[in-house]
Amino acid sequence: MSRTQALAFVCALAVFGGYAAKASSESSNSPSTPTVDWTIDMPACKRDMLGWQTFSPWNRLRQKGDAESTITRLTAQWRKDDAVDVTWVDIDGDGWCDVITSAHMEMFKNPHRMPVLLKFPRGIYLRTEHGFEPFKVGMDTSEYDGSSFTIYWDNVSKSAVIYKRIWQGNLVGGGGGDGGDEFHVRHMLRAMFAAQKANRDREAFDYFTEVDPFFYTHQMPHEVAKRIWNEEAERAGVDEAFPYLN
Repeated sequence: MSRTQALAFVCALAVFGGYAAKASSESSNSPSTPTVDWTIDMPACKRDMLGWQTFSPWNRLRQKGDAESTITRLTAQWRKDDAVDVTWVDIDGDGWCDVITSAHMEMFKNPHRMPVLLKFPRGIYLRTEHGFEPFKVGMDTSEYDGSSFTIYWDNVSKSAVIYKRIWQGNLVGGGGGDGGDEFHVRHMLRAMFAAQKANRDREAFDYFTEVDPFFYTHQMPHEVAKRIWNEEAERAGVDEAFPYLN
């Protein structure tokens, strides 16, 4: 990806706006609702391991004449605090893996065929023709502290879609409008019920927490949320009533 393309991509996803709704079978019971052609499975991509090993968001300080000892110290601190774990995913659809760094080891990278859920993201770095570059120009580290990501793949645009939940205030943003929100809620509930049946209670709670704001903030119409809940509970074979009143 060129620098110009990377900048265009940053602008397009600056607020994780996602992509326009497309056809899908996920919401066939509600034909009037827009749907999306997304999947929870990330495609394979090429990993630039050498490029990543030599990358640091502080390398740019060389252009300002900073000492190598300063860059080495800042890089070591960054790897200790903000790049403890790395998730490889082709965010922009160019066939090369981009990087999402996390402050802790992530537990939900598509386990048991569930959505990719990152609880501790710190930064996104695109693999461009110039090497790795920050997703947000001018941001070096910790820009997503206090957030969590759920990542899907858009089969139409051939790029990733990221939902971001901000813990403080429990705000959820991203996706592709009504159809994307339904897809997101449906698959997170599906993961929750599957984990619940397998007695993985903490995992079930983590998936539920990601979509809980949709229910009590009325970000999604109550009747839609209740329908999806009941459909997924029935699909999983669990007797779990929708926990929210109108």
